Amino acid sequence: MSIDRPESSTPSRLLFCVDGTRYELVRELGRRSTGDVVLAWRRLAKGPAGCVLIKQLSRPANAQQRLRLEQEVQLAYRLEHPGIARVFHWGTRQGLPYVVMEYVEGRSLDSVLSVAAMRQRPLSEAFVCHVASEVADALHYAHTRTDEQGQFLGIVHRDVSPENIRVGVNGEVKLVDFGVAYSLLPGREATTASVLRGDIAYASPERMRLERVDHRSDLFSLGLVMLELLTGRHLFDLEDVEQAASAQGEGLVPPELQCEEPSWVPVAQMAARIARVGPEDVARATQGISEPLRSVLHRLLQREPSGRYQTGLELRDVLRSMLLVQGKPYGRPEAAREVLIAVKEAELLRESADVLEPGVFPEPAIGRLEH
Repeated sequence: MSIDRPESSTPSRLLFCVDGTRYELVRELGRRSTGDVVLAWRRLAKGPAGCVLIKQLSRPANAQQRLRLEQEVQLAYRLEHPGIARVFHWGTRQGLPYVVMEYVEGRSLDSVLSVAAMRQRPLSEAFVCHVASEVADALHYAHTRTDEQGQFLGIVHRDVSPENIRVGVNGEVKLVDFGVAYSLLPGREATTASVLRGDIAYASPERMRLERVDHRSDLFSLGLVMLELLTGRHLFDLEDVEQAASAQGEGLVPPELQCEEPSWVPVAQMAARIARVGPEDVARATQGISEPLRSVLHRLLQREPSGRYQTGLELRDVLRSMLLVQGKPYGRPEAAREVLIAVKEAELLRESADVLEPGVFPEPAIGRLEH
């Protein structure tokens, strides 16, 4: 899948031009909580052209939406790490703020999960260790970031999910979208305590209990992503967990709890599932996984933050040591190759691929690129 823009007799739609750099629409990618996202072709006045993502507020914009985007950009400018998608430019257009961000050519873990489900076989443990170790490294960087005066920023991503982790065509792994992140950045908008932002299916127990969260909440979310990649099932989809949550009802849920965005499971039911899950459920969900990796998941998915890995760095080092022990190298080239093979295998069943997001399978035209 190439992002080289094909020549066409159809005129490109110019979005805007800044200091001689042209931004041309490729296609719209949909709406997120902080704004509309489009894929655009950036033509520099001097230098190479390439694809970027542009997030812009939709009309009518309100003060809260505008503030959130501004805050995301303020955070993103401070995050210069190879495992975090970069921000290139920020400005206003027709009175509305926008941000130009790095486009990671490749696939989200959402797509990888869909491909694995279609071929009825998950990706390898080595792939999961590679991806998770890269995300853990990026998270540790963000979690320990300070401002220009050396003051701790206390960043928590709060939305570590398959949608926000991308695997590039060369096997690089990128964490994206700090739009709902928490930080101690001066002027940062305080989210209403009872309103959950981001994908609640990957929220930590303390978030669902409306307690104050720290960096260890992100590590719990990463543990859920790892388990889903390894087994093809979400921890909270276990049948007895669903039944117990339904039986217990909403009594486990703070009555004021709300979810900012729609979820595949009502917020009260999701909170009940999270409250029900315990070590025995993790043990059952991880059957068939190697013992070292089961041990990692057991620790990541502890209900209380004190029982988990205490830093992303600690988790990264454990996962990288597991890759070394296997006796053969596994890194970006191997990850890229494994995803490509999985896609080719699933492509045989693409007639039933209605669950896949656009662009999972390679297409010759850039208009079919996956977001």
